[in-house]
Amino acid sequence: MGYLKSNHLFESIQPEALYRFTERPIVIGEQLTDYQNIGALIRLSDNLGAKDLFFLGEEPVKQMTKIRRIAASSHGNLNWAFSRETEIRKLVTPSATIIALETAHEAKSLFELELPENPVFVVGNERFGMSESLLAQADQVVYIPVPGLTRSLNVTHAAAVLFFEWLRQMQYKFSTKINDEQKQL
Repeated sequence: MGYLKSNHLFESIQPEALYRFTERPIVIGEQLTDYQNIGALIRLSDNLGAKDLFFLGEEPVKQMTKIRRIAASSHGNLNWAFSRETEIRKLVTPSATIIALETAHEAKSLFELELPENPVFVVGNERFGMSESLLAQADQVVYIPVPGLTRSLNVTHAAAVLFFEWLRQMQYKFSTKINDEQKQL
């Protein structure tokens, strides 16, 4: 057995084949203030294969070097930008489904929901969560059930759970198509 570099493993299984059958997600972070979370969300969005990443709020100009260092090579692998726009529909295609990750009254458990093929994933501020105005724009609101005594996750940890649950569902949904395509290669 032994260690295998991820590039070698993924070269053979080609998880990116999924994007021949569905849209690449878009990610939005609202008012993130911790440069570590901003850098980590860039890297995580790259891991997801996201099309775009928007940070709603002020660009932390003084922290950009640190953000790029945390994002590593990912900062050059996807489109990401800071925006003052507050209307999500002005940033994304009209057919996209806006998924807000938040503990809210109308939220459904992430593990009981069928996620859409064309998502825009939205996460809120580290301390205060998502604003009511942004939450109101969501087509679906999901939460992650946390059984431990600390009932909240770091924003990037929560985003990772959401992103990889979506990937799991899409891999399952398109597994026959992906397998058929790989057999033809």
